[in-house]
Amino acid sequence: MGDTVTKLFYQQSKGSDIALIEGNHGLYDSIDGISETGSTAQLAKLLGAPILLVIDGERINRTAGAILRGLIQFDHKVKIIGVVLTNIIPRQYDKMREVIEEEGVPVLGVIYRNRDITDIFHYRHLGLQPVTEKGPSYDFQTILDKLPAESFQTNRIMKLAKSESEDIDVWVGGSEKKSMTRSNLKFGIMGGKSFTFYYPETIEKASLYGTVRFIDPEKDNELPNLDVLIIGGGFPEVYAQHLEKNKSFRNSVWSFGDNGGIIYAECGGLIYLTNSVTFNGEEYDLVGLINGRTLMNDQPVAHGYSIASVLKDNLISDKGDILKGHEFHYSKISLKEKYEFNLLHEKGTGIEGKFDGIQVKNTFAQYAHLHPAVHDFVKTISQKFAVKKP
Repeated sequence: MGDTVTKLFYQQSKGSDIALIEGNHGLYDSIDGISETGSTAQLAKLLGAPILLVIDGERINRTAGAILRGLIQFDHKVKIIGVVLTNIIPRQYDKMREVIEEEGVPVLGVIYRNRDITDIFHYRHLGLQPVTEKGPSYDFQTILDKLPAESFQTNRIMKLAKSESEDIDVWVGGSEKKSMTRSNLKFGIMGGKSFTFYYPETIEKASLYGTVRFIDPEKDNELPNLDVLIIGGGFPEVYAQHLEKNKSFRNSVWSFGDNGGIIYAECGGLIYLTNSVTFNGEEYDLVGLINGRTLMNDQPVAHGYSIASVLKDNLISDKGDILKGHEFHYSKISLKEKYEFNLLHEKGTGIEGKFDGIQVKNTFAQYAHLHPAVHDFVKTISQKFAVKKP
């Protein structure tokens, strides 16, 4: 884990003045709830990064000091350099700042309770509403304009970030571009508003192994000339009405898969390949490469890391491989025919019981999201099908 994380961090942050990493859950929350594995605290120690702690101040005052003291003492190797207070009213600020700074940590920012800001950060299933859905008029500056000028001590935060960060050893390795064999495959990445959940490294890998074209399933009439179609996660259920209306595009996806075209789909992509999705009481037709109906639930069906054993050779992996990924979905698929599953989850939910991974011809679909640094499915596809290119 360490080498992979530090390498990715180096690649994504080089050339920057500072790198800001968003924490996951609470500071010490982890995969198993017992060890530190996968926690923000573990990541901070691994990267030698200090912590700018955000404390929600709603309905508390002096307790904020106790929270901070506990977090500091829980692991002395974790370096908390400042606090940002959120969700408080102005008359709380001076008292809470005094309580916090008695613990030896400065308050470096505050975001007061504000209905306009709450509306901008609209929450729904799967998290915040993506920026891509807010339309061309949306501008992040609208958020900043609603904050008082003195809300953040930006210069002080920058100085502390630089002075309190530790050097890390990074082995970048040889140039992948020099060592790899290009497949010259033409990759299509499904995008638009419906499919936005992609690791940037997945798109970078596709660009290394071939050419990439982005596709909008709401606006495009049909698939372009492709070898491989990648359909990531997203919100096909939210835009199901628009996806259903574009029947010519759905038909082209069905024909591409039915004729042996290579399709890799994750979560939202899996949903899109089923016969239909039912959302807010309405059922909408989708592609139909996988014979099943998708039903959306009010509560999460799966949420967290996944570990699956590969049961048979397939499009992206070989029998005996272990695939580590992440699941986060509110949907459940009712299959209308019997499929032979490719994956068995040790940790995770999958499509049916603990089983995941359906392959129909050269179409492979699963609920789990995979990062190419853990399992490079783009490379596997390229290697398996490169021989078919002239």
